[in-house]
Amino acid sequence: MKVLIAVDDSRYSEAVVDSAAKRNWPDKTQFLILTVLEPLALECANQSEMRALIEEGTQKRRQTAQDLLEKVTEKLQKKVTSGQQKVEFEIKEGSPKKEIVDSAIKFGADRILIGAQGHGTSQHNMLGEVSRVVAATAPCSVEIIRQPVLK
Repeated sequence: MKVLIAVDDSRYSEAVVDSAAKRNWPDKTQFLILTVLEPLALECANQSEMRALIEEGTQKRRQTAQDLLEKVTEKLQKKVTSGQQKVEFEIKEGSPKKEIVDSAIKFGADRILIGAQGHGTSQHNMLGEVSRVVAATAPCSVEIIRQPVLK
């Protein structure tokens, strides 16, 4: 079995990782933990000083994503691996909706785990736009994990 776990630094992604970590996965399950960084778009990018700031910001975002994925990978390796499972991670740049689906195709995913909401969603939506589009266009099963309701 191949499982793609799409994460960002939101609390909804924490619920996805916690859900995956609590399960008994079959031996030889392969996990790909994926985060997608949307490009920074600034109109004044033609000025060299602004380009330098954008590059610096991009590098910081990439390092933050790297740190997040290393933490998530370590958590999953401790919880789900019996020596038979494989956990890898990848950082992509582009549209999360497109990159998650494209990565699932390339990876040969049997299942995608994704949060119900993440960045760029409003609280009144039942599903975030990314999870809704991924569920509609993915070539495999998509499990949308909701954050537990606090009482």
